Amino acid sequence: MRFCRGWPSRLCHYRAMHVYLLPALQSGPVVIERLVRAISPAHYDLALIADRFTPREVIAHLADWEPIMLARMQQARAQPGSTVMGQDEGEMAIRNGYRASNIDEQLMHFAAKRMETIAFVQSLTPDELPRTVVHNERGAMTLDDQANLLVGHDLYHIEQLSAYLTA
Repeated sequence: MRFCRGWPSRLCHYRAMHVYLLPALQSGPVVIERLVRAISPAHYDLALIADRFTPREVIAHLADWEPIMLARMQQARAQPGSTVMGQDEGEMAIRNGYRASNIDEQLMHFAAKRMETIAFVQSLTPDELPRTVVHNERGAMTLDDQANLLVGHDLYHIEQLSAYLTA
């Protein structure tokens, strides 16, 4: 099946159903880096909308959240039905010093961590995809839900960063 090129054979059915998942996961860091490079460094610390992250903070946020999301997916695989807790993104930004972060280092960290996430997603078997964790704010989330949430999260921040191109 042409949809299965590059995927382990045990995931061929999943690949046919989710033809864009892995390419989208792979593209997220690439597109985000392109956007950052197109934004003037003078705007890295500019918030276009109050209470939203600046470009510098967006990249630090993405770099921080990638391993958290991977850990949640790993937990769903290893301990189906267990609970994961939401986190305060604003508090995390302060605690981890997003405003003073090095945008180049954070871009590299985000891309490297995404590669780990992709390797994990590729290692899943079809019977593992419905395994869940229970998020204390969102409820039950399957491995499939979580992988797709990453794509949506990327797109949310891609839209946010793209606004700087016309600002």
